[in-house]
Amino acid sequence: MAQQPPSLIKCSAYTQNVQRYSPLRPWYWVLFFACLALVVGLNLPFPQRPPQNPSALLQDSWFIWGFSYFGLLIMPVAALMIEDARQRGLRWAPYVILYFFVGILPLSVYMARRPAHDQQRLPTPAWLSQRWFWALLALAVPVISVALLPRGSLEQLVETMRQNLGLTFMWLDIALNHVVALPLAQADMQRRHVQGQGAWLLAILLTGALGLCLYMATRPAHSSPLFGKSYEEAAA
Repeated sequence: MAQQPPSLIKCSAYTQNVQRYSPLRPWYWVLFFACLALVVGLNLPFPQRPPQNPSALLQDSWFIWGFSYFGLLIMPVAALMIEDARQRGLRWAPYVILYFFVGILPLSVYMARRPAHDQQRLPTPAWLSQRWFWALLALAVPVISVALLPRGSLEQLVETMRQNLGLTFMWLDIALNHVVALPLAQADMQRRHVQGQGAWLLAILLTGALGLCLYMATRPAHSSPLFGKSYEEAAA
């Protein structure tokens, strides 16, 4: 049997590697290193850096509102990461645990390292399928947002951000999570053959935690083409 030339072997290996990961993989790495550089840069003692005052955060209604919202946002995103990692054959724990502490950084690394397609078919864990839990979180989003609605002025927010440059990154982190969560949500919708995926993705992009929690509370079970029933029913 004739052997392939080395150049063809390298080309074939490169093609398989490209197909293994998402075409957006390089951009996820760019996002990771850009955010990492920004985090480091915001904490460097550069000459023009204003004096930092962490205690001002707890007195700023904008920070309390944003931090509370971020806490609600990461819950459904973390659940989608767990579900996605299980289907794609990755260990979810390192990414999810770090995600709760540093947000977009481990999420962008996960998105860069996840395979382009599912590697296996596993039922959704029962603790990720509690519709009442996601319904309560969906209700909590507008309630907490209204209850903690910022009452400070824009000038107060700007001054607090000057005294706590990390607050600037928190707002960026929230916005990036709205965007990066979309491929995770779309992959979950495709597994479940959800109708109206475009409308759901637009709602998630615009409303973030609210759209994600509503989706988690109403999403159908996995559809199994092999048994004509949900994966959850097939595994029972």
